[in-house]
Amino acid sequence: MKKNLLLLLLATISFTAKSIAQDFHPCGTPQVYNRMKAQNPMIAVYEAKLERDINNYIAHADLSKFAKKTSSTHSDTDWYDIPLVIHIMHDYGPEYLPDNDIYQLVAEFNKFYALQNDVSAVVPAFKPYIGKAKIRFHLATKDPLGNPTKGITHHYSYLTYGGDDQAKMDQWAPSSYLNIWFENTVGEKSSIGIIVAYTTPPASGATNPYGDGIIGSYLFWDDYLPSVTPGASGGSYDHEIGHYFNLLHTFGNTNTPGPCPCSDPGTNYPGFCNDDDGVDDTPPTDGCLGCCDLSDTVCSQNYYKMYTNFKGGDSLVNYPDTANEQNIMNYATCKLMFTKGQVERMRGALNSDVAGRNNLWDSSNLVFTGALAGLPDLAPITDFSVKNSNNSSGLNTYFTCPGTPLYFADKSWGDTITTTTLSFSNGASPATYVTAQTPAQVASGSNASGGTNVTFSQPGWVNVTVAATGNNSGITTTSFPRRVFVADSVGVPADGYFMEFNNADTAKWPTFNYYNNEFKWQYANVGYYDNTSIMYTGFDSRGFSTTGTPIGDYDDMYSMPMDLSSFSGTACNLNYFFASAARTNESYNVNDRLEIYYSIDKGKTWQQLDTLTKARLINNGSLYSAFTPTSMSQWSPMSISVPATARTKYTVFRFRYKPSLSIVSAAGSHEGTIDFRYGSYSTGNNFYMDRVYFSQWPAVVGDVHLTSMDVKVVPNPTSGDAYVVIKDADNVTAKIIVTDITGKQVYTTTSQIQGNQASIEIPHSAISVAGIYMVQTITGNQAHTQKLVVY
Repeated sequence: MKKNLLLLLLATISFTAKSIAQDFHPCGTPQVYNRMKAQNPMIAVYEAKLERDINNYIAHADLSKFAKKTSSTHSDTDWYDIPLVIHIMHDYGPEYLPDNDIYQLVAEFNKFYALQNDVSAVVPAFKPYIGKAKIRFHLATKDPLGNPTKGITHHYSYLTYGGDDQAKMDQWAPSSYLNIWFENTVGEKSSIGIIVAYTTPPASGATNPYGDGIIGSYLFWDDYLPSVTPGASGGSYDHEIGHYFNLLHTFGNTNTPGPCPCSDPGTNYPGFCNDDDGVDDTPPTDGCLGCCDLSDTVCSQNYYKMYTNFKGGDSLVNYPDTANEQNIMNYATCKLMFTKGQVERMRGALNSDVAGRNNLWDSSNLVFTGALAGLPDLAPITDFSVKNSNNSSGLNTYFTCPGTPLYFADKSWGDTITTTTLSFSNGASPATYVTAQTPAQVASGSNASGGTNVTFSQPGWVNVTVAATGNNSGITTTSFPRRVFVADSVGVPADGYFMEFNNADTAKWPTFNYYNNEFKWQYANVGYYDNTSIMYTGFDSRGFSTTGTPIGDYDDMYSMPMDLSSFSGTACNLNYFFASAARTNESYNVNDRLEIYYSIDKGKTWQQLDTLTKARLINNGSLYSAFTPTSMSQWSPMSISVPATARTKYTVFRFRYKPSLSIVSAAGSHEGTIDFRYGSYSTGNNFYMDRVYFSQWPAVVGDVHLTSMDVKVVPNPTSGDAYVVIKDADNVTAKIIVTDITGKQVYTTTSQIQGNQASIEIPHSAISVAGIYMVQTITGNQAHTQKLVVY
């Protein structure tokens, strides 16, 4: 564009900025693109090539048909058909968009890009410049492997909460499909509010093909509807597709337009009039944020363009002297149109090989993706969510106790569902739950919502079966084994109980890898005393990865219900031994967390007991390979005081591990903010836990290295009696606890030590079965455990 003497006039005006509404939700494409461009010089190279390709395309077009004032649209009969795939990143919350919403959105795209929307309200000055893009969007009917699809995928992921580029999972080849992801919340922020969505324009898509596409919040999928946004026309995702085809904002490659009213010179900033979108028939504008000012002339007076070497001679075009506020690429609330120049620019991008945009509409690719075929009748895909009772929002809950209800809701998709039946094991009440659609609901393509509370009377893993009947394609029945765990109905006495993760009780300490990834609780063949323990796999072994940052992930382990009532008159400590490492030697980058909770109402509510981080979680420094403890010296004791209110006959503990990664800012400095685009690798390593028990005494370092006393179990091995010999521990009470290999307590005694040495008998009758026993000696605030072999 040319700018004229208006800029000199603007310099003499005194400007005052009016406040910008913080609840307006703009596009984040410019700030993401500009940041990527500053970091990757190849974007500028691709950008220059793309400009050459577009200019070359436009040079061969008959520009006289849109450069001159004429009310005709393009005579070009070519249509561009674009295969489309929509990825729903969800946590079974409101972001779980039904298929019918997606069909409605695609219809919206096709309306605006085929000029089938009502443009009668376009101001007269711009009616001659209305462009018809002739671009059609089709949900793919073939996935990259050639399998039938409706062009919609669902992914259960914590990354729905602001994962952004890291949430772009299961991308289909970006040179064959336009990928659009919906998440709950966009993590990008701007100085003027929350971001709706952002796009990778072709130049950035060429340098980062793994992130090529559009991602945005589900909250704005339907903001084109007047019923959602009063006075609305074109929506946010029509706007983002424009960026995907290399259009800029009408006010330039920026995310900071001027406030409303734009027609008032006192509210504008002169620098904004210098911005350019590279399109001739969109006069200069400073933008209007969150309103529609159809009289904005601040930047556009006397705007004209001289075209040379046209078919038919040179041409001077005196474009309208007002801003094109009704443009899809503006921030105004009355978006109705693209201009002819924008259409040519989009078509130029579609004819360039930058980011493979020219392959999208290629005839062979349309066959590969099945874009021109009708959507197939596919069997429903069964799914369901599990929440806390009477709560259809919040985190999913897969653990409960007898009599405590869980809220189950059908989440089947892939077809309009007429009837869904959920069936449950473990003495469930109700044993089945049926969701049925009315004929009107089926006709509208909407799936029923809601669910039911279910209680269980039998402990153990619950099997859930879902049978979904599609409107067009029959019944799909799927069994979901071991999805929910029901705890025992009675608490196990905690005094003298040890969990070594090597016996039958291990199965009653369930673990949940909610998002089915490699960060999870699992059993390990290494331990403090023996070759068993529980570990959290925090070491990231994925190698190169552009998605799936561990930030936001969490995984749970639950204890058996514990009877802590015997500690009512004494102190009570939750004790365990741990061994762990980090993957970095920078403490500010070690951000893993172990959160411990307890419930005294059978899992209905949870109270936080403690949160362990940094030195309380990591005790073996940094190691850049996967950590495995190799000696007892690598284990440390941990004691956490259990409050009196938690010492009931039925207390359950939850161990929630949250992996993390380096905390960096966009500039690369460590400022305490998380930027998902700067790495997906965990800075944590493996964490091991063993020998969980409850005691009035805290676990101390004497459990590993005794310094003030010496304890021996003799003879060892033995075929008869054994003795615990204690030295240098005058006038203390010694408690001896003997457990077998399963963790069962077989003998206990307490003795007062007189003098510097004592010998306490373990009778043969208590250890008559050959095998390995653990002998724990507790004196004062010290404890020591030793293996005893009986043959």
